[in-house]
Amino acid sequence: MKPGHLDLDFCLQSGQVFRWRKIGSGWVGVEGDHAFHIRQPDATRLEVETSASREQVESFFRLDWDADEVAGRILEKGPELSPYFGELRGLRVMRPSNPVETFFCFLCTANNNLSRIGPMCWKLGSYGEEIGEIEGILLHKFPSVSGIAQIPEAELREAGFGYRGATIPHAAMQVLERGANWIQSLIEMPYAEAHAALVEVKGIGPKLADCICLFALDKSEAVPLDTHIWQAFTRLYHPEWKGKAVTASRYREATQTFRERFGDVAGWAHQYLFYENLLNWRSR
Repeated sequence: MKPGHLDLDFCLQSGQVFRWRKIGSGWVGVEGDHAFHIRQPDATRLEVETSASREQVESFFRLDWDADEVAGRILEKGPELSPYFGELRGLRVMRPSNPVETFFCFLCTANNNLSRIGPMCWKLGSYGEEIGEIEGILLHKFPSVSGIAQIPEAELREAGFGYRGATIPHAAMQVLERGANWIQSLIEMPYAEAHAALVEVKGIGPKLADCICLFALDKSEAVPLDTHIWQAFTRLYHPEWKGKAVTASRYREATQTFRERFGDVAGWAHQYLFYENLLNWRSR
């Protein structure tokens, strides 16, 4: 691995995957059906303890994409983003292998923050099959759609899910009405069709649909626009909207502008903007 092509901390705590915990100098978590313990002793190596294959690990971190090439393509179209790439070199857009897990974890993100989202995703995961224990942390496969649909609302509310205690099982039932493999089927659709299908599910708006498209369905042109990066968007691309709210029409126009500018690496460009603004928000 080339130096600077992957920063484990950036990748695992940037709001892309949620069932990971920092333990000492490494990370413990679940990817697909496999438990992981990962360390990064230096900028060129990962030490990975898992039953997953090397190919699965490389796919998860999207190592088939050359980070320098992606950065070059983005900065050619948008040199104004160069400060973000200098500070966050090694941040990558991940490719989780279980779209069902990513779908339901992002339902936990609505009107929420990362400190609360993680525990919710670990709670949902606890309804799945146990696959191991590392450093005292029990690890589970993520439950199936039907398993999510059967979780009692009261249990989720008691666990701090709030209104999501109702919306998450209900979303699972809506998915089942479309077919047990409906989420997986969206991977084969073009971005616009998949996005349109997702927003038909009650509880999923345009931003959540874009999160699911980018991180669950491998659609790297998706641009989830939220409050963390709205100010950056307006400063860089739409100064006429400074201080104004994100309306549905502004969301469509802003994300389409970004897609037209950056093409199939728009999601990568977005992720750098998102994480930089998230770090700034955390440091306040």
